[in-house]
Amino acid sequence: MILSLPGLAALSALLFTWMQVSQAGRELRIIEQGQITSRYNAAINNLGSSSVDVRLGGIYSLERLMRDSARDHHTVVSVLAAFLRQHAPARATKAAVDDVPRLDADIGAVMNVLAERRADRDQGLVLDLSKTDLSQWTPARLHDETGIQLEQAILTGSNLIGTGLTNANLRDARLDEADLRKAALSGADLRGAHLSGSNLRQAGLDQANLRDAWLDEADLRKASLEFADFRGAILEGADLRKAFLYGAEAAGAFFCSQETGCADTTAADLIGANLAGADFEGASLIGTSLCGISDTEPETEGIATLLPKPGKRECATLTRANLSRASLSNLRLARINLSGADLTNANLAGADLSNANLTGANLTGTDLSKANLTGARLTGAKHKGAKINGTKGLPEGFR
Repeated sequence: MILSLPGLAALSALLFTWMQVSQAGRELRIIEQGQITSRYNAAINNLGSSSVDVRLGGIYSLERLMRDSARDHHTVVSVLAAFLRQHAPARATKAAVDDVPRLDADIGAVMNVLAERRADRDQGLVLDLSKTDLSQWTPARLHDETGIQLEQAILTGSNLIGTGLTNANLRDARLDEADLRKAALSGADLRGAHLSGSNLRQAGLDQANLRDAWLDEADLRKASLEFADFRGAILEGADLRKAFLYGAEAAGAFFCSQETGCADTTAADLIGANLAGADFEGASLIGTSLCGISDTEPETEGIATLLPKPGKRECATLTRANLSRASLSNLRLARINLSGADLTNANLAGADLSNANLTGANLTGTDLSKANLTGARLTGAKHKGAKINGTKGLPEGFR
């Protein structure tokens, strides 16, 4: 089909217009990229200023740039992380938590920008904040479940004393050897996080998700862990002295190993905790509260409805737990659930096991001398070689 002259002219005009628009679009993108480059260079220059006010201006300029330009997200995040590593290096301190100074304004501002960045733009970028001092940092605004974004962040050896990380996303983060004394981590997502050797003394971890987390040799003395989820977590060699784990979910957690030894639970409160299938082989649980009467007030707002009424007696659940060679002598364990537990060669001498559930438990070689088993359920329990000198309440046929 042959076009008429008017039709050919119209097609030519359309093609010419399209070429002009395309050229204008390319020129506009070049101009925009040039403007972004100028904004970036100006912000970087401001970061190097000796004036904190100028540095703050540079930080907020980079934040705006990061939001406007997805392609520059990686660069800005990397620059701000490097700024923290250079200007806020971690230093070992033995100062009391209340004596640790608050962050400088520019350091806190950088943390706010990084914590609130669009993590969906990271695309494999790992936030490296290792060996930084972020003590006493609290976010500029309160966060809900979609709050602080630190997933997979590297915070190894960092000072995070007294930091406000409530509801933070710290999944798979590296926090080995970090100082987290009195940090607020309630409701934080710490699934798979590495906290080996970290200092979590008096930290608030109520309702935190620590499933499959590494807490071996961590210091958790006096930490509050009410209703925290420890399922599958590694707690080998951890210091849990005087820690409060009321209602914690620790089924399948590992508390002992030959390499690092057992977690120290002296004076820890495990009342109401679910320790089903947990590994306590060779552990000393003497002085640990496994049963008792609830009479305490919650330390974290929002969990009051989860606590039982004062005066209710509760015990930790230890069904199928590995308590082989564990020391439980003289403990008050009335009504505790130890069904299916492995108590091979464990020391339960003098323990109060009245009305306890020991159905299917392995009591082979267990020292039950002078223990009270009145009313205990022992159906299917193995007891070959058990020491029963002076044991009270043994059913017929158990001897």
